[in-house]
Amino acid sequence: MNIKNYDIYLSRTTSALCLFLILSEANVWLNPINNTLLVLGYRLFIIFTPLFFIVFKHRLSFIAFILAELGITAWIYNYLLTGTLLFSIGIAISGYMLKYYSSFTTKGAAGNKIALNIGSIFSGLIVAMFHNIKFILIFCLIITATSFFSFFKYYCRENLSQLTTEKSHFKFNKIFSPMGIAWASIGFVIGVKLIAIVSILPQFIMQNNAGHLPAWFGGMLIFNSLFVVLFQIPIMNTVKKFNKIQSLLPLILAMIVISFSYAFGVSSLYGALVWTLCLSIVECAVSFLDKLSQDDGFLLIKEISVGLGSAATVLCIRTFSPQTGSTIIGSVSLLLLGISILIFHCN
Repeated sequence: MNIKNYDIYLSRTTSALCLFLILSEANVWLNPINNTLLVLGYRLFIIFTPLFFIVFKHRLSFIAFILAELGITAWIYNYLLTGTLLFSIGIAISGYMLKYYSSFTTKGAAGNKIALNIGSIFSGLIVAMFHNIKFILIFCLIITATSFFSFFKYYCRENLSQLTTEKSHFKFNKIFSPMGIAWASIGFVIGVKLIAIVSILPQFIMQNNAGHLPAWFGGMLIFNSLFVVLFQIPIMNTVKKFNKIQSLLPLILAMIVISFSYAFGVSSLYGALVWTLCLSIVECAVSFLDKLSQDDGFLLIKEISVGLGSAATVLCIRTFSPQTGSTIIGSVSLLLLGISILIFHCN
C-alpha cells in the first residue's frame, strides 16, 4: 500500500467497516425482502453512477456519502425500506468511486482490497462484542462521516476537480458486446464469492444453531480479512503474471467449493475455518480482475454485475435450504465462467 494515499485508504476502510457491519447484522435484523434489496442494491445501484457523474462530476462521492448517512438515519427511526434504498445507493456509488480511483495500477487495486478487509476485520470484532442494532447504526453514522472527510482530504490533495476522465468508463453502451457479456458474467460470479461469507456461511451455521449466530462467526470474518491483509500483495504478485483466462481459475475453484459447501461441514467451527480459508485465498487472487476490467474499460459493468450475483446468492440461500441454494448458485456461476472463458478465447 502506498502510504501517501492513506486518506483514500482510510475512507475505504471506514466505509467497508460500515457496510460489513450492516451486512452481517442484516441476516437477523432485516426481513428477507429488505435483506435481498440491500445485497442487490449495494452493488447494482452503481448503475446510477453515470447519471450522478453527469451532474456532480468527481464531487458525486460526497453526495453518495450523504445518501448513506440519510439511509442509516432512516433505519434508526424504523423506516426500513427507505433506509435500505438510500443506504444502498450511497454505499454503492461511493464504493465504486473509491475503487475507480484506486484501480489504475495493480498496487492501487491491492491497496483498495487491503483497506476494505481492514474494515472487515474491525466489523468482525464489533459483531463478536456487540449485538444492539441501535448502537451499531449510530456507530455507522459516525464512521461514515469519517469516510466522508477522509475522501475530502484525498479530493483536495489530488485536485480531483481537474481530473480528466475517459467517458467510456461511465457508459453502458458496450454491455451487450461479447466482452461486455464476459465481464458481466465474471462480475456476477465475483458477487457470489464476495457475499458467501456473510450470507451462505451464516445460513448454514444458523440452521444448526437454533437460528442464532455464535460468537465465533465474527472470528470467521476476522480470519478472512486478516488473511487478505497479510497475503493480498504476495498472491497478487503471482496472479498478475496470468493472462485473462488463467486469471479465472481461482474463481472456478471458489465456485466448486461453494457448490459443495455442505461437504465441508461449515456449520462447525473447523469446517467453517477450512471453507473460509479456501475463499480467502481466492479473494486475494481475484483482485487482479479489477485491474484487467479497468484496462478493458468494463470496470463499471463488472461492478454492477457483482450486485446481481450477490443478490442471486441471498435469494437462493434464503429461498431454498442452504445445501440446495449453495449448489444452485455455484453451478450457475461455473456455467457463466465457462461462457466468459469461451469469449476470451475467441477474442
